[in-house]
Amino acid sequence: MTPERRRAQTRGHLLAAAAEVFAQRGYHSATLDEVAEVAGFSKGAVYSNFSSKEDLFLALQREREEGLIGAFGSAGQDVSDPSDLFSALRDVYAASRDRDEEWALWMEFTLFAMRKPKARTKLAESSRSAHDMVVDLVKRQCRDDGVEPPISPDLIACIYSALFTGLWQQQAIDPDAVDDDAFAAAIVFMRQAIAALGHPRRTTRKRKA
Repeated sequence: MTPERRRAQTRGHLLAAAAEVFAQRGYHSATLDEVAEVAGFSKGAVYSNFSSKEDLFLALQREREEGLIGAFGSAGQDVSDPSDLFSALRDVYAASRDRDEEWALWMEFTLFAMRKPKARTKLAESSRSAHDMVVDLVKRQCRDDGVEPPISPDLIACIYSALFTGLWQQQAIDPDAVDDDAFAAAIVFMRQAIAALGHPRRTTRKRKA
C-alpha cells in the first residue's frame, strides 16, 4: 500500500469514528481521544490529519454533503417524467438515516461557531463549497433540460438549499407536519417552474470551413 493510500485509509477510519462519537456524545462532549480510541489509532494520528475538533467535524460534514448532493444529482439525471423524478429524489431523501440527530448536531456546531470568529469563518468557507456544488448541479440540470433559467443558477441553488434545510428542521421538530415526500415534491415543482418560466437554450452552430 502506498503512503498516500495508507493516509487516505487512516483518514477514512477517523471520519467513520468521528461520525459515531459525535452522534453519541454531541459536538461539545465529544473528544479527540474518544475518536482515536474508536478508530483504533493514537491521538497523534488524529492531529496528523486534522488540526482540531472543529476541523474534524467540518471534514465529516463536507464528506456527508458531497455524498448527499452527489446522490441527488445522480437521482435527477436522465429523468424527465415528473413522477419518476419525484420517486428518485424521495428515495435519496428517505435513505438518509438519523436525520434528527444530525440536525441537532449541526445546530449545536452552528451555534458554537457563531460565537467563535475563526470557527465561523471555517463554517462559512465550508458552506460556500457545498453551495458551489449545488450551483454546478443546477447548471447541469438546466443544460440537460435545454433551458436558460429565469433566475441565476446561484439563486436557484440558494432556494434548493433553503428548502432542504427548512424542511429538514421542520421534520426534526414535528415529524407529523412534514413527511419524506415534501422535499422531492418541492424540487419537482421548482424544476417544472424553471422549465416553464425559462427560455430554450441556444445552441451554437459551427461555422463551415
